[in-house]
Amino acid sequence: MTDLEALATHHLREGERRFSRWDGALFEALVLGPGKRLAGNLDGSEASLRIFEAWLGLVVEAIGLGYIRPGLVGEGEGETPRARRPENLVELLFVDVLPDKLPALPVETRLGLLAKAWNLGEGLFGEPPWLNLCVAAAMAVPSASSNPGALLDLEGRLLKILDAALAPRARSTWKGPFSVRTVDLREVESAFLPGRVHFGAPTLVCVHDRKRPDLAAGVLLGARGAPNLAFRSPCLADKIEPDPSLPTVTLGQGVVYVSDTRVPLPHWKRGHSVAASRAGLVVATALDSQRLWLVESP
Repeated sequence: MTDLEALATHHLREGERRFSRWDGALFEALVLGPGKRLAGNLDGSEASLRIFEAWLGLVVEAIGLGYIRPGLVGEGEGETPRARRPENLVELLFVDVLPDKLPALPVETRLGLLAKAWNLGEGLFGEPPWLNLCVAAAMAVPSASSNPGALLDLEGRLLKILDAALAPRARSTWKGPFSVRTVDLREVESAFLPGRVHFGAPTLVCVHDRKRPDLAAGVLLGARGAPNLAFRSPCLADKIEPDPSLPTVTLGQGVVYVSDTRVPLPHWKRGHSVAASRAGLVVATALDSQRLWLVESP
């Protein structure tokens, strides 16, 4: 038995001893999947062995506390199981990102980064579930996660997303003036066709693909003049409670009506779906465009 195998066996027994709802099959799948990738990327030194042991220990905690879902790791191509889409930050970091990227970082930063990743990921379980899902989806964007060095600014990247999601937005009076801008959803996927829209939070909109029911995009809408953040995501709010305080919004020829106010939409032709939030935001999609129209009112 190798040192790595001995460590895995030891932590399997620890999980069985400490947690009444221990999932040994999930632990084995994680060791054979992301654990195998992590071990293969390490150099076999004593320092690398400590990294693998630290990762295993935190995986045991994550399974025992229910932070990693049963069945998350399924059989992929080849001999190594690959992860399904993560739905929280712990799943994203410990199953998908860290096993591939951690060994490329300076040795002296690795243990500290593992601890930081755990603390940030665990902290999100005290927040609304949609926020954890949103963070995981946003941080999984290839341009944001492909560079190993980006891990060193893990906290900064997380704060940027949280700022966009949680920045205070006063309830709108809907009296105008109204401004209009658009978000190009081709950055989510080149073939994405924006369809039904609804809000999961006052500044978080979920956009469903018209042709593929299982595909959706999340868009964090920044304050006026601030950037938006669009990312591929499962539906961020399955049950939408109607808000009777919102104005009636309807689509017309080249316009959206907010109650009785007519707001022209540039380059707008065939409307499809529209929704409003209490933060003074109206979003709309069209049948002949991959853009999302955003109307704002103080």
